[in-house]
Amino acid sequence: MKMAKVDLAAIAYVSERMPIIGVGTYQVQAQSVLHETIDEAFKLGYRFIDTAQIYRNEAVLGRILPGLLKKHSLKREDIFITSKVSPANQGKGKTSKSVVKSLQDLSTPYIDLVLIHWPGTSRLKSNHKDNAKFRAETYAELEQLMDQGKIRSIGVSNYEINHLEALLAECRILPAVNQCECHPHFRNSEVAEYCKQKGIHFQAYSSLGGPDYVEDLLKDSTISKIAKVHSTSSAVILLAWGLNQGYSVLPRTHTVNRIGENWKAREITLNEKEMTDIGSIKKIKKACWDPSVVV
Repeated sequence: MKMAKVDLAAIAYVSERMPIIGVGTYQVQAQSVLHETIDEAFKLGYRFIDTAQIYRNEAVLGRILPGLLKKHSLKREDIFITSKVSPANQGKGKTSKSVVKSLQDLSTPYIDLVLIHWPGTSRLKSNHKDNAKFRAETYAELEQLMDQGKIRSIGVSNYEINHLEALLAECRILPAVNQCECHPHFRNSEVAEYCKQKGIHFQAYSSLGGPDYVEDLLKDSTISKIAKVHSTSSAVILLAWGLNQGYSVLPRTHTVNRIGENWKAREITLNEKEMTDIGSIKKIKKACWDPSVVV
């Protein structure tokens, strides 16, 4: 594949500014819950919030962040915010309009990182050829928004290798991040390695297995055994497994005490045998949607 000459500005911004662990907000819409969890997160030292247009909580975040920043003596530039373009907002004209709305809802002059949430477009079948057309148009508009300073870096989410290859052949600004499902039961190693080779940061979501699969991972015998050795929880080991590979992680929770527990993952160093044991778990289970079916 011939790779286009690309601007590395987005990658530089992310490498300098993006923390390795953030607060995921998927399925968290209640203002009281968001306020309580982010308040605790800022108190502990978190400086990274992950949201998306499809999460329908950007406006709530926009209402609570000014007060929380003031409470914790922080400025806007002290925190890193990621949002994502909804599949319904892909395509020429739609993308820019949706990002401007995200800026308004978040009450911020800029967003640190904006991703294409999904390689497919709403109302198109997964095998429809226009999926490629719309995601190309969306990325081109993100490049323009970055030129305008409305967003500081850009990237993608749920992109498979074929999606990335097509993007790298035509993009002007190299994507800084590919955010994908990743946990010991779905290691996504080929995509992670491809991103590493191309200088794209691999970011893990659903590190604990996703809303409907958490218990399977937390009760995995290999994970539980390693957690006992480190006198910590299986959840912390799952997050540490990602961090120890150089991935950033985005655990989400509705519970304040889990915010502190997740933060401990930064302190865990897994040895070579532990990493090998986790990487040898035979059970394979994808907890979330499958982007490989999108052409």
